[in-house]
Amino acid sequence: MDSAAAVRHRRGPLLALLGVLLVAAVVALFPSSPDPLGTDAPAELFSAARAAEHIEAIAAGPRPLGSAAHTAAGDHLVTVLEELGWTTRVESGVGWMARANEATQRGARIRNIVATKAGTDPTGTVILAAHYDTVRGSPGAGDDGIGVGTVLEVARALDSGRPQRNDVVVLLTDGEENGLLGAQLFAGTQAAYTGPVVVLNHEARGNTGTPNTFRITSPNGVLVDALAGSPGANTDSLTELLFEALPNDTDFRRFAENGYHAFDTAISAGAAYYHSPLDTPDRLSRKSLQHMGETSLTTARTLAASDLAEVDDGGNDVVTTAPWGLLHMPRWVETVGAVVLAGVVATIVVLRIRRRRVSSAWQIGAAVAVFAFAAVLAAGAAWLPWWSAQTVDPGMAAPVVDEPYRPGLFQLAAVVAAVGVLVTARSWWVRRRPASAFTCGALVLVAILALAGIPFAGVPLTLVVLTLPAALGLLVALLLPRDESGWQLTALAAGALGSLIFGLPAVSVSFDAGLLYGAPVAGLFVAITFAALLPLCESLPATGPRVAVPATGTVVIALVCTLLAGHLNRDGATDPRQEYLWYSFDSDRGTAVWASPDAPRSAWSETLLPTGPEPLSSAFPWRRSTRMFHGPAPAADLGAPEIEVLEDTTGGSTRQIRLRLTSTRDAQAVGLWVDGTTARVHGATVDGYRAEPSEEFGFLFWAPGPDGIEVELTLGMLDNRLGVRVADLGDDLSVVPGFVPPADRVVVQPTVAVTRTLQL
Repeated sequence: MDSAAAVRHRRGPLLALLGVLLVAAVVALFPSSPDPLGTDAPAELFSAARAAEHIEAIAAGPRPLGSAAHTAAGDHLVTVLEELGWTTRVESGVGWMARANEATQRGARIRNIVATKAGTDPTGTVILAAHYDTVRGSPGAGDDGIGVGTVLEVARALDSGRPQRNDVVVLLTDGEENGLLGAQLFAGTQAAYTGPVVVLNHEARGNTGTPNTFRITSPNGVLVDALAGSPGANTDSLTELLFEALPNDTDFRRFAENGYHAFDTAISAGAAYYHSPLDTPDRLSRKSLQHMGETSLTTARTLAASDLAEVDDGGNDVVTTAPWGLLHMPRWVETVGAVVLAGVVATIVVLRIRRRRVSSAWQIGAAVAVFAFAAVLAAGAAWLPWWSAQTVDPGMAAPVVDEPYRPGLFQLAAVVAAVGVLVTARSWWVRRRPASAFTCGALVLVAILALAGIPFAGVPLTLVVLTLPAALGLLVALLLPRDESGWQLTALAAGALGSLIFGLPAVSVSFDAGLLYGAPVAGLFVAITFAALLPLCESLPATGPRVAVPATGTVVIALVCTLLAGHLNRDGATDPRQEYLWYSFDSDRGTAVWASPDAPRSAWSETLLPTGPEPLSSAFPWRRSTRMFHGPAPAADLGAPEIEVLEDTTGGSTRQIRLRLTSTRDAQAVGLWVDGTTARVHGATVDGYRAEPSEEFGFLFWAPGPDGIEVELTLGMLDNRLGVRVADLGDDLSVVPGFVPPADRVVVQPTVAVTRTLQL
């Protein structure tokens, strides 16, 4: 081969690799997003501007249960729905949640808003759902203002067209942030609707990003078909499995538990603003709002016109998102795909052993082990940049989700670090062994994982779409005559491109779970995508750089990205940094304490929280086992909650007592905890709801109102007197004398509690 031919031989594979990367990046990472429409958009279309008006009306400030703003928001939403002409009612009751691993049960007076538009020939009911309450201290423009705005604008647009076949219901639930209480009340007490019920639930774990339908109930065949007809729909069967690893939940769970069919759709980027005082309407992405609304409107229209009787028999599909739309199929096809992938890979291995491109099956086995180890290291390396930065500067992370305001360069550092591990592993391998063996080992590992993942919906599909195109490209190249090098390179490039247009979005979407959880997952997807590129990389010159070169190079790049990301997220360069700060006043002793379940993140919070962490069960009885940082606080002039004994009957060792628990300062919540050394609770009713008895009985109840709540207890007495600890909760830290937070800090989920102990 002359020198010119040698140059062309080296240049061709390199140009093919660069071209594949460029095309895949354009196709997969830069999808078109809908531009927000204004208030003058045609009536039958979804308008982000019209939806934003509803968000701005309710998200001027926090609206937690029991607050005046919460009541005002509910009244406003009722008025809007009535003006739209929907038959509207407020369904009130007590929502309740008791978790086996939590001593404190949760309850609230709930006001769900339900509006109905009757269908012309209903075969079922379509419910448009979102929640209108927020956590303490957050205006909730994202969580869940985007859901409320979407639902109201979809309802208006649906009503502007021709009449719908099926009944449509708008459901704005209450108490989601306190334990999915409104959804539990609605789903558990509703009379049967006409035919099957399909719920489109709308949520947010941030303030921007592509809306993703991350959970769908089964059977899902009809539901996925309806979603697939929506432009810009995004969903993946694997996300439901991954979501279970996150400490989050939505009303979807209550709908699914009660037999409703449901979609769960949310935005997740911009997570640093989640549950924070900075979750404001001006920071909410109008593009994300338009995207969510268009997808929801199209899906709702399809379902409202469909025969919903078919939903129960729709079968179970697996689905992923391709650049051209949703790719969905029955589960058996996913299984066949895993088997086909295994067969293609096995054929490649046999051909390469026969052609002596690989010395033996043992060599491939060694490559499998090396690549598996490298993939695990890649996941750890992807996690390392953010962990390092957060260790150096903890205040960079928003405490609710441990996410920075500007995560982009940290994400890039994670990807570079993962790629560096994989490139280093390959460079080490090819110094003494054939690159073809490393490629075979990587593909064999993915094929084994696809077969092993068959019991888990979505796992084989993900692995198949990420690697089968590349494996087929390699197989075609191996079957072509040796003198057809141009066609061989074309086959390899086409296969790599087919895999990469699925692999790059998988890496990108992983970060929607945040750097803490998403970076390691992204690292694993980088490894799988890297495996799909290996057949094309084999065509590159065999004489590569020493191991130290790629290792050092990627470390430098990842370090530079991390340092730049830290600079962009430095104190003072972003929106105000966030801190937890709770306050509790013990009215028995006249003393108070500052506390936080999170370590201090600034010099300011360090002065307030110099001690700990340790449990403060007396000051915060609903979090009695939570280890908190704390420090002394000035005593505020706050009235203590009161108990009035309405009825008290004793028979033997059993005592029945009826109490009224009130907050003298009209706080948002009241709570009561029984001293387990004085009595055992055998039965309890709170505001008419029968609670779960337990040895360590306690509850926290929101929206008690000025007249408080009645509590009935059936007790097994262990002492002459019943000991109880009571508390009430608010969120206005300005009542604390001298409290003035720095201008560059905001307090997340502020809490003001007043406690006392009584012997009854």
